[in-house]
Amino acid sequence: MQKIDTWYKAQGYCPVEEYEIASYLLFEAGVATLEELDPVEDGRTDFCFYTGDKEERDRIVAEFPQYHFEVTEEEAKDWDKWWRDRAQPVSVSPHLVVRPPWVEYTPEDPKTVVLELEAKTAFGTGEHDTTSSCAHLMEEIDFNGKTVLDIGTGTGILAMFARRKGAKLAVGTEIDPLTIPCITENFERNGFDHSECVLGFLDSFKDGVKFDVLLCNMIRSELWPMRDDMEDLLAPGGQIIISGQLLTEKDYILKWFEEAGFTIQKERISGEWWSVLARS
Repeated sequence: MQKIDTWYKAQGYCPVEEYEIASYLLFEAGVATLEELDPVEDGRTDFCFYTGDKEERDRIVAEFPQYHFEVTEEEAKDWDKWWRDRAQPVSVSPHLVVRPPWVEYTPEDPKTVVLELEAKTAFGTGEHDTTSSCAHLMEEIDFNGKTVLDIGTGTGILAMFARRKGAKLAVGTEIDPLTIPCITENFERNGFDHSECVLGFLDSFKDGVKFDVLLCNMIRSELWPMRDDMEDLLAPGGQIIISGQLLTEKDYILKWFEEAGFTIQKERISGEWWSVLARS
């Protein structure tokens, strides 16, 4: 691995109410870690990110002029150690905690599921509102003996949560082959024999395959083309959780559910994000 001698920094800000969306967009654009800073003025959130690639930093900065980025350079230091020294367990939902491998944690409630994950981004550890909201809604479901499909499983956190809550099968899907070794490692780290992750799109499943529970934590533009496949894969009377939706776009999902004959069981709002649990 090439040693990085210089870190290229970009520091910007946005209104407080827009920070969740800003963080989502920046992670999607390739930011690995976004650090929230003490605000310089009331009503705004200041933040920064670092990269060892100047061109990558400049590309991201150019893509988001609305965040008023200022760029600087810093001599490299051991960021891995810096991050590890500050990492703490993350309370994702009332009965789900994610901890780094080097941090010991014993929950007060013995029913709490503790997963061990080495964080890569906020989306991998449950810190982001969309993952947290999905986990909150999962707590409304009895998973005992059920089959689960986690669409776009990422690090596998939600699929593992379903397994720990009693699901007999929790299949994750991903389209990026680079995620598979990470998912496999995470499942093994948490005591599962294998990840049951499928590389491919939803049409990879044989005709007639059904799941009792579907989980989909994706933005609308990603999930929208999969609506028909999701309807086909959900068992009669099954439950579906959709997360990762902007509150301003929830009507698209509600209209889809109405047309599909799904009954809304619970909705959840966190910041600018909206999530929903429904039954077929």
